[in-house]
Amino acid sequence: MATCAAPSYLDKYGIPLTPDDLVHHKAVNFFSEHSREVMDWKYMMNGEIMSRRPGSNMLVNNSDVLLSCGLEGLGLVHALRTALEPHIQCGRLTEVLTDYAAVTKPVSVLYPDRRYLPSKVRVFIDWFCEVFARKYQE
Repeated sequence: MATCAAPSYLDKYGIPLTPDDLVHHKAVNFFSEHSREVMDWKYMMNGEIMSRRPGSNMLVNNSDVLLSCGLEGLGLVHALRTALEPHIQCGRLTEVLTDYAAVTKPVSVLYPDRRYLPSKVRVFIDWFCEVFARKYQE
């Protein structure tokens, strides 16, 4: 996870320096279609998880729309680093709050029944776990 904004947003509203500064900013927040809950932004501070929910000027339930809103300068966005990284690298987004580690989201693999798990599915699950473990150890 990472927190970013377009340079145009940061020029207009300034750069948040701590998660507590988020209350003074506009954000594009993500809400769960399933639970209808707005997702909190979670950061590690002094070994503890702190949750923040910045004020929203927009709520979305699609990660592509969230990214587009961030790129257009509509507010801060908090999303998967893999989606944001190419835009950070080319300067279309600027990462903020880099001194605070964002808490990652859990990933699950669902399958019908472990007792009758086809070997191909087991191989996929093992590969998937290995890829994610390597990616997040970087």
